Amino acid sequence: MTTMPFTKEEKFKLHELRSRVSHIYSESDEILVSWLRARDLDVDRAEQMLRRHLIWRKNNEIDKLNDWRSPKCFFPVLHTGHDLDGSPVFLLPIGKWELRSAIENGDIIPALRYIYQHLERVVSECIAAKVYQGITIFDFDGFGYRQIAHRTVIQGILEVLRVFEANFPETLKVAFVINAPKIFNVLFSLIKPLLHSRTLAKVQIFNSDKRKWKEALFKVIAHDQVPPYWGGCKAGKDEFCSDAWFYEPLPKYFMRKASSSSDEYGDEWCQLKIAAGEVITLEYETDERYDSSLQWAFTTEGYDIAFSFHHVGVKGQDSIIDSQRVDSHLEKQKGNLKLNIPGKYVLTFDNSFSRTRGKTLNYSVTLTQIDPMHILNEKNKVSSNNNMTLIHNLF
Repeated sequence: MTTMPFTKEEKFKLHELRSRVSHIYSESDEILVSWLRARDLDVDRAEQMLRRHLIWRKNNEIDKLNDWRSPKCFFPVLHTGHDLDGSPVFLLPIGKWELRSAIENGDIIPALRYIYQHLERVVSECIAAKVYQGITIFDFDGFGYRQIAHRTVIQGILEVLRVFEANFPETLKVAFVINAPKIFNVLFSLIKPLLHSRTLAKVQIFNSDKRKWKEALFKVIAHDQVPPYWGGCKAGKDEFCSDAWFYEPLPKYFMRKASSSSDEYGDEWCQLKIAAGEVITLEYETDERYDSSLQWAFTTEGYDIAFSFHHVGVKGQDSIIDSQRVDSHLEKQKGNLKLNIPGKYVLTFDNSFSRTRGKTLNYSVTLTQIDPMHILNEKNKVSSNNNMTLIHNLF
């Protein structure tokens, strides 16, 4: 199924809209009609929406996003396959996305561009296949109060939804929200006023009852189009099909964050299960354009673990903290280091000395990268306009 067939009224309105915008918009009728449908076939409002979209694309340099590369993988997205009608299916593990960390590290602008880049790729793949709508699976497993309690996180989510509704009309066929926690109701109450009734009608929400959401998914999607982790049998490197995610492989251990919680200071802690004899590494890339620092803290439950920290650069590997067993089951282990040399920094948790005991690792790691020129520019702006506040002007 490529798109809904045109009604007689749509054909008439489409001809009128085309006569008004043909000099600035050359996409096919199958794409142009989406602007009409998004505005209930009101030609004046559809034209206004389309013209605003073109201005948005120019102001945000959207046409250059194909060549832009984000400094990091903010929010992994998987084009997992197609539904039974041939429409593309995309999977977004939102519950594992580190939304608050991106905000607190000052990455809101590149993070938004990263999301817009994904939206552009989704649309371009649909157009190339002559299938003009897609299915999206939003997995909220792991989404907690810490995310929704941050005002700027909410502002960021709402901004993305505003952009989606205003600039990517009628691209959504169905949205499956799975593993929605109770706190999702609060978030959805903020989202609903921003979505057109046509969009809301396409949203199906499920809690953590896997039987129910799998039944809904596999009514419209074949099992071999979904990774095993979500109940399918899609072939891939592992149960997450980690090698098939957009632009770069799924970050190591991304989906193994079994849970997250906050300590007494509001900092988020993640949890990993480390099997007997297993070694786990957490890798962080830095860029010479930024002033970077890494802060870490961790504990284990019941037993100790070996820990080390090293840098991998163009000249090879340099040890920063040599491997040693630490009493992380008795006392929190923590550190903070300014990273003066660009490259990859690796935290290693080594349980290879244990033949029988697995370990539960609770950890919190924050990589902060600050652009000195951005700070200088903002200082110059503030000095010329004392009433300007940076946070409020991001949106």
